[in-house]
Amino acid sequence: MAILYWNISFTFAQIGIGTENPQGILHVDGAKDNVTTGSPTDTQVINDIVINKTTAFIGVGTLNPQVKLDVRSVGTENALGLGTTTMTANEAGAGAVRYDVADIPVGAKIEVSDGSVWNKAYVAPQKAVVVVRKITSQSIPQGIATTIGNWNVVRDMSNSFIPVTGEFTAPRNGTYTFLLTFNFNGVVINDGSRVESQFYNPVSNTILASVYKTFGQSMTGAPDDANSVRSTQAGGSSTVTLTLTAGTKVVARLYHNLTSSAVSLRVTSNSSDPANPDDGFNNLTIIEH
Repeated sequence: MAILYWNISFTFAQIGIGTENPQGILHVDGAKDNVTTGSPTDTQVINDIVINKTTAFIGVGTLNPQVKLDVRSVGTENALGLGTTTMTANEAGAGAVRYDVADIPVGAKIEVSDGSVWNKAYVAPQKAVVVVRKITSQSIPQGIATTIGNWNVVRDMSNSFIPVTGEFTAPRNGTYTFLLTFNFNGVVINDGSRVESQFYNPVSNTILASVYKTFGQSMTGAPDDANSVRSTQAGGSSTVTLTLTAGTKVVARLYHNLTSSAVSLRVTSNSSDPANPDDGFNNLTIIEH
């Protein structure tokens, strides 16, 4: 049985239920674990309800409510339950809140009345923005589409990218733009060769989009040897926009037939160095619209 304690003075009365040491006009100690003198700890107050003696604000799990109803405590059970209502927004009044479960097309949402209509509360998600760059060399074999991995992450606002595997996972249904820039070390390339940028789903083994860039042999232009060829750094950029469903995985791949052997991407020797002429050529940016 709950014990009711009265602490009465000439100017005010404090009521304690489950406690001999009420901290407000009305103080209910649900677990009856508060100290008998002084102030209870935050942990002891988790199971308490207090009406502040000055403001009449109600605190659930807190001795010092800052608003009319304050449920913020050091505990983890601070959810506030809302139900639905058949009242119109005008009847409920501006500022009323309900949990509407009847909107079948959109789904259950919290709604706020502006005095005329119920408006669905909307929280914008953190859109995916990924910016990564290559600062370690990677060899791309001739004639084999190869996933670019071991990226250095500059930004990943939605934690959607795995740098080692180069795998991006769409956090939600939506439209995503991929921008890939690439540059190879200098080699003598085959005339009419190409580099293909592929945006590939490794789960379904499907190329979602691809972009081609073709190359011809570069001549030295020397007056005495006009047909001699010279080393060329094949490079380019590819931009595609894809409509993806949540959970779809995408990696960037490169395919080339520039030479009869593998060609390495052009990067600095060991780390990111903006002053190095080989830095900053291989990058991937992903933006969710």
